[in-house]
Amino acid sequence: MLAGILRRDPRGVIAVTGDRHGGFIARRLRDRFVAHMPDVAERICFLPIQPRADYMSLIAAAYVLLDPLHFGGVNSSYDGFSLNKPIVTLPSPYQRGRYTLGCYKKMGLLDCVAGDTDEYIEKAVALGTDAEWRQAVTEKIRDASPLLFEDVEAVHEHERIFGELIARSRSSVGAQG
Repeated sequence: MLAGILRRDPRGVIAVTGDRHGGFIARRLRDRFVAHMPDVAERICFLPIQPRADYMSLIAAAYVLLDPLHFGGVNSSYDGFSLNKPIVTLPSPYQRGRYTLGCYKKMGLLDCVAGDTDEYIEKAVALGTDAEWRQAVTEKIRDASPLLFEDVEAVHEHERIFGELIARSRSSVGAQG
């Protein structure tokens, strides 16, 4: 998919942030990219792990974020949505690859949700190259993001669950005493 994006957008660049394994994973990925997509591999930039402020600046500078396959963004998705960034996602059948979809459903937006790899590539390229569409999606995310970040119902549900767990714990301690 990365090769497809870069082949369709000759000016596109993909940034991949580093791993906590001394660059081992990045080196393996770089080798794999060079072997399997040598025509575009030089436009995939591997960056070291970023301090929080630099990481957020990197997200702010991006036109579009790509939700990783098989293991969704979770934290990075919330970081991206906090900056109103479009995130292209192709949900997997497993929970770990559906977090970004869940956020989009909560916001009532499905513009960046792909149904297959071709659509993922198409959406990523369109968001990267069509400033007007990117701005429209960005505005939709900005308008809908309070549904993610200011959800009082979620707070009340957490209060209810924690209250229930505390009461259950206290009653089991009292029953043992």
